[in-house]
Amino acid sequence: MIDMHCHILPGLDDGPKLLKETIAMAKTAASQGIVTIIATPHHNNGRYINEKVHLVGATDFMNAELEQLRIPVEILPGQEIHMYEEMVNDLEHGILLPLNQSTKYVLIDLQDRFLPPFTLRLLFDLQIAGYIPVIAHPERNNGVISNPDILYDMVKNGALVQADASSIVGGNGKKARKLTREMLDANLVHFIASNAHQAKNDQLGRAYRSLDSGTADLLQENSELLINNRPIAKHVPSRLAKKRFRKFLN
Repeated sequence: MIDMHCHILPGLDDGPKLLKETIAMAKTAASQGIVTIIATPHHNNGRYINEKVHLVGATDFMNAELEQLRIPVEILPGQEIHMYEEMVNDLEHGILLPLNQSTKYVLIDLQDRFLPPFTLRLLFDLQIAGYIPVIAHPERNNGVISNPDILYDMVKNGALVQADASSIVGGNGKKARKLTREMLDANLVHFIASNAHQAKNDQLGRAYRSLDSGTADLLQENSELLINNRPIAKHVPSRLAKKRFRKFLN
């Protein structure tokens, strides 16, 4: 498995503070069959600033540590970028870090309390500039929760969506679980990831096992296509509606 959104680098954000905690996260990931993790510390969210050059160096350091400890997990650099209007300019000037550093995929954290009026325009401008926005865990965003149709509009217009594994298995509450399953049934999810901040948060393996095999295979393949900067597989999206959860085993 590939985990394309994880807060595994130590001392950078609200993830692990100490190296030993990062090592514990890597061991937990390896025990589930995760072989590759994109490190995505928060950037520009009003609390954390994690510059590209520091993240690449921190990733190289952690890979050397994991190799020495013989933990079979590779870490790739990325950012979870809090949405702001100058993103396109900063990407084009090499200030921001796409997922796996050199791909066209950019992980975007929507503003929590509301979606600003520039949201759809920014997603469009990113695509015009050659990037593909990946919306991080919208099932936990108040703007999406209050107006689910806007997520359909984002996906229909070319954005991709990552849902948290914890949301699928109920770790983020019943409402997030229900919304995430509705999103999956409506073809509004293209990746699932742990979004883990510590070892006990990593529910990726459990989330995949809860899905039917066809859906699980598609989402896993998409993460591999992403890190290789290739187009992902996706189905035509539909608006959210109350549905039977066809893509789940339980």
